[in-house]
Amino acid sequence: MSYLDDDFGDDFEDDDFGDEYGISERRVARLMKRRARLQALLPISGPSRQRRIMRRLSRIDKVLARTGVTQQMQASQAAIAAAGIEGVGGLSFQAMSPPGLGRLLRLPFYPATAHTGSTTQGGDNAASTTNPVMIENPALLAGGANQASNTNHVLTTPQISWATLRLVGFETQSKTFKGISNPGPCMAVADLQIGGGANLFTHEDFGDANIYDADQPEFCGLRDYPVLKSPNVATVSVVQLGDQGSETVTFSAALICEALVDDNYGAHIPGPYARKGAMIRQGGSFI
Repeated sequence: MSYLDDDFGDDFEDDDFGDEYGISERRVARLMKRRARLQALLPISGPSRQRRIMRRLSRIDKVLARTGVTQQMQASQAAIAAAGIEGVGGLSFQAMSPPGLGRLLRLPFYPATAHTGSTTQGGDNAASTTNPVMIENPALLAGGANQASNTNHVLTTPQISWATLRLVGFETQSKTFKGISNPGPCMAVADLQIGGGANLFTHEDFGDANIYDADQPEFCGLRDYPVLKSPNVATVSVVQLGDQGSETVTFSAALICEALVDDNYGAHIPGPYARKGAMIRQGGSFI
């Protein structure tokens, strides 16, 4: 039953109106809230329903008058209803809450091996184990070759000795100039692994990194959500598609993890998607 039916139906509680001996503060608050809702419904209702609303309002006003509720207080409730912050016909608001202890942590990949065509904190064609952001610069390539024909960049996460993590997602972030005459380069990723295991991507070869972009409204699923525990690390191959005439790309990648056990903060309750029971596989065919 909707609140509209409740406001007009026979199940409207008569004891909300109290009796001649008085009325509790809780019931006064309920009456004022209901009055505000009815007041908000009045301009959007048909003639028949408006008459019913007016009868209800008249009955409520008589009770409120006996309790000492002023016209100013009633007007305040009506203003709240008209503003649309509660009652009917208004807006609803949502705010993002923190994910919880040890949930949805980002573990960055680092360009820990020197690669031709990249600029890191260590310099041109150099590695960096302290800064995860790298700049793919086609101008650093020799002979005008297309970078897609060069060796892949293998990015690596650091060893996390202080926690046991479960991988629950993968995301990338890239920024590039995309002009009209030259659409600019793009990044591709392949072969996401934990400790040299099987590929977690569904694509065996390279796929567009935008599939896993951090600005996507949801995470892209993976084939499995394995546990990451030291000394194992995660690796992923990336490559820039573009020749020497292309613009540069600023690129980074990260694992999305749940901390199952933390040496400093203890064992957390993981999200339902990361609990052991949710990882159980069943045999047989599901086709």
